[in-house]
Amino acid sequence: MFTLLRRQVKAGILLYALLMAAIFALLLQFYLGRVVASERQHQAQLKSAQAYLMAEMSKNLADEESGQCQFDKGTVSYHYDDKILVETVTLDSKEEFQYTFYLPKKEKQALEKESH
Repeated sequence: MFTLLRRQVKAGILLYALLMAAIFALLLQFYLGRVVASERQHQAQLKSAQAYLMAEMSKNLADEESGQCQFDKGTVSYHYDDKILVETVTLDSKEEFQYTFYLPKKEKQALEKESH
């Protein structure tokens, strides 16, 4: 036994309290790490979904061989390689996503007729 604040306390109680505090701190640290990782994953999925939606919307607007479409969340640059439409989406946060769409001649001509 030893004296703590002028009271005699058994060391076993203090060791048990320290052990429980350490276990609680480790569990809390693990939980907070998972919450932060989950939030990062959610933000990445949100940005990816926004970029894909911008690429899908600009696919119908791509009537020239190459060009750009401006959105409030970023910019889409596109160009045609034969029957393939290659789009690069640059978000305002400077992240880039690249998408490739296969457009047959009939669909490309239909898009050209709709735009005229």
